[in-house]
Amino acid sequence: MDTGRLLRFTVRCLVAAALVPAVVAAQTIAAPPTLIITNYDRIPIGQREGIEGGAYVARTDDASAAWFNPAGLAKSEKSALNASATAYEWVSTKVEGLGTTSGRSQINTVGTLLSFVVGGDVLHSENWRLGFAITSPVVWQPSDLDLIIPLQGGKERVAYTTKVNLSVLLPAGSVAYAPGGVSHGKFRIGASAGFAITSLNQNIALTDRLTTADTANALLRGFSGAGSAWSFVLKGGMQWDPSRSVSVGARIVAPTFKLFGSTQLGAQNSTYGPGQFSDLVFRDSAGSFEYKLPLELTGGVALRGRRGELEFDAHYYSAVSSYSMYSSTLLGTLTTQTGGGATTVTQVPFSPTLNSARSVVNLAVGGGYRLSRALGLHAGFSTDQSPVDVDTLATFRKLNLSHFTAGVSVTGVKGLSGSLGVAYSTGSNTRQTLGSTEGGQTTQTTFTVNTLMIMFAFSYAFGAGSGQQ
Repeated sequence: MDTGRLLRFTVRCLVAAALVPAVVAAQTIAAPPTLIITNYDRIPIGQREGIEGGAYVARTDDASAAWFNPAGLAKSEKSALNASATAYEWVSTKVEGLGTTSGRSQINTVGTLLSFVVGGDVLHSENWRLGFAITSPVVWQPSDLDLIIPLQGGKERVAYTTKVNLSVLLPAGSVAYAPGGVSHGKFRIGASAGFAITSLNQNIALTDRLTTADTANALLRGFSGAGSAWSFVLKGGMQWDPSRSVSVGARIVAPTFKLFGSTQLGAQNSTYGPGQFSDLVFRDSAGSFEYKLPLELTGGVALRGRRGELEFDAHYYSAVSSYSMYSSTLLGTLTTQTGGGATTVTQVPFSPTLNSARSVVNLAVGGGYRLSRALGLHAGFSTDQSPVDVDTLATFRKLNLSHFTAGVSVTGVKGLSGSLGVAYSTGSNTRQTLGSTEGGQTTQTTFTVNTLMIMFAFSYAFGAGSGQQ
């Protein structure tokens, strides 16, 4: 199939929009790279934890410990319920390339944590605690993005549209043990087991139209995927209080183990021009889908004063070797006709979509200061390095982020407490793209993300005279 002339324009335009052709030179169907970011620590979670930059592995001591560090459940004397959410998430995304800038903003609502701990009032034990948490640590749902790129003095126009959504939901049950007792013990251990439920949905469309004095060419590319995967997750943690003013904590999360996963895949690619026609159609309603989460190691040290606390945490995420994220055994149908000759129909395979991740280390620092028994101020800062490995051809977009959080906590009566805070994150990345064929120049695109979140959370300790600060 002779599509060299159109391919020259298509490659340049696709990479400018962070894509590669859906039908490559070897005539296989391939999922294109996207503008999805997969950073592990983008979402603030928890009542106090979320407004202190997530630096809380050594201090967590209520129902939210079921997520942050299961050992912390063994500091909760009473049964308690904890919930947190991002009331408003304002996401601004912008892509710059080939002299074109496109940006959109969207407001979302994200539930981040629902957890509870079963305390001594139910278990009648001074040493054991049980917990459960449903957490959404990875969520990426920006607004639709549209680009229209004029090229070659207006003779060529490229239109690019994308709509994506990535989320990871983690329900897990936990158990914690304090050898010296919940009230007076200085050492605690805990473990949890649960599932990682990943959903990835994307719809991408690109059209390239070239019109000259004597020719007219058009190329259309489209890809859609709607995948869901379940994996098994194990977590362990410990806390130690060597003194009243110092606490140490650690957490380990094993790499996920796939249980099952499926996806709906679709691709349609058409080329029209003088003397040539090609059309590829592919559908699979039961393809294979997998999304792996890495080994995670977290350590933290907390310092306490009379009215304030401060904690430093380091989060290590291991590398993930290359694996097939999307795969299918079905074939697409490619219909071609060149120079007004006979029509040819061939079968085209789907090329597995490979994904991998590099190891990253994220740092967090956060603390709080009690203005009074009922009111506290909190702030934090954290880094959020992208796990994307090879950015040029990666399925996801590489983008390192910096997070700033601040908020207030209120401790009420009868076991009720809450918090209100804001989080701001920012990051930008320039991707060096592939040059076009036939001597075309190398181009690059810059992807910028700014996010502002308004967060709220509450906690209720059953049978307590007052909430925890």
